[in-house]
Amino acid sequence: MSEETKYKLFNPFSGLFAKMMVPLGQLRYYKVYHRWRELKHPVTFYDKVFWMMRFADLTRWAEMADKYAVRDYVARTCGSEILTNLYGVYDKAGDIDFDALPNQFVVKANNGCAANFLVRDKATANLEEIRKKLDFWLDIRYGELTGQPHYSLIKPRIIAEQLLVQDGDINKALIDYKFNCFDGFVHSCAAYRDRVEGSHQFARMDYDMDWNPHPEWTVPGKEKLAPTPRPKCLEQMIDIAHRLSKGFPFVRVDLYCIDDKPYFGEMTFAPGLVFFSDEFQIMLGDMIDLSKVKLRK
Repeated sequence: MSEETKYKLFNPFSGLFAKMMVPLGQLRYYKVYHRWRELKHPVTFYDKVFWMMRFADLTRWAEMADKYAVRDYVARTCGSEILTNLYGVYDKAGDIDFDALPNQFVVKANNGCAANFLVRDKATANLEEIRKKLDFWLDIRYGELTGQPHYSLIKPRIIAEQLLVQDGDINKALIDYKFNCFDGFVHSCAAYRDRVEGSHQFARMDYDMDWNPHPEWTVPGKEKLAPTPRPKCLEQMIDIAHRLSKGFPFVRVDLYCIDDKPYFGEMTFAPGLVFFSDEFQIMLGDMIDLSKVKLRK
């Protein structure tokens, strides 16, 4: 029996936070949209995503959301050339041999969101603080705390990988291209730029696949909107998103374009609560066919 299988058997939904996952998700949604999610007759995008989190078999979600395990799927589906270089995989921060890592790298927890350190100069980084924070992230029940149960099915690990550099400027935030995909159909892309490191502050704009901007897809004044030039590798990224998303009623495929070459970021099944307009939520919701969802036993 694999370590992953053992973890799934003894971990998933135990304890107080596990019992609170559904109400926690509801509260997070109410805070943003001032209404409760609809489970009996879901229509909008977030209602259907929440319905899937509540009733769907999340086994594949967990595998694809695992920032380490997903690499095998990406390599088999699209080729390993779109993956960043992997330097190491660790069960705990004490296992990391920083001396063996290059001067610039990323270390992250595989089982959550925004749990990473961008090390631009190893000589000046506080490596012991990084170890402490990484172990803290591994101990957090991220799925239970955020109402996203598939993250609780992931065996916590740390990975060290290549640090990508945008436009030759190591201090510049990466432009993150987030493609909304529906069983192989790539509908739209949100381009995130100017992200403040370690926070959820950024500027964004939604685009169709001809790279026409759609500011009306966002609730006016709720988020900072800023245009991003059409990436030169857009067609390659659309093809990658198409191939990776086949078989999933919805998944957001996050990619980067570095020196005109596409790189894989992650796959997200329950995106954070951005301020989608009601019209856009219905538009996206119409593309999720819940009849094809494999239900949880």
